[in-house]
Amino acid sequence: METAFTNQDDERFLNLVEELDKGYYERIGEELSKYEKYNEFTKPHVVILALDLNKPIACASYRVCSEKNVEFKRVYVKKEYRKNGIAYKLIKQLESNIDSSYKYSYIVTGKNNYPAIKLYEKLDYKEIPKFGQFKDDETVICMKKEFR
Repeated sequence: METAFTNQDDERFLNLVEELDKGYYERIGEELSKYEKYNEFTKPHVVILALDLNKPIACASYRVCSEKNVEFKRVYVKKEYRKNGIAYKLIKQLESNIDSSYKYSYIVTGKNNYPAIKLYEKLDYKEIPKFGQFKDDETVICMKKEFR
């Protein structure tokens, strides 16, 4: 497996995000549409892709939220490649790429997305009170990791 850094405009990334969204809609349904605006790429994302023989098999990204923090987004591994630690490796690589001036990283995920929650806990993310548009949303949890 190889990795490649890119950005939110990379077709390989966009195709993986389309698969991710399709899976979410199949599991959650139209309720998910309330997050569409939040998941738009209005801010630049730093993206990492996992490639198997040049074929994109997984992705993760982060975007800068403020001068002190970033938010991880669009973490996805194709079904046939799951349970191999790929998402963990991608996030660790992204974290090592983050400028040292950033102090925190945030992740928002579904409260029933147990595999993702387990992954983020393994990466030292801790559940925090919901914030922003998620403050009163009972379907998600917010997590935070402090760097250094």
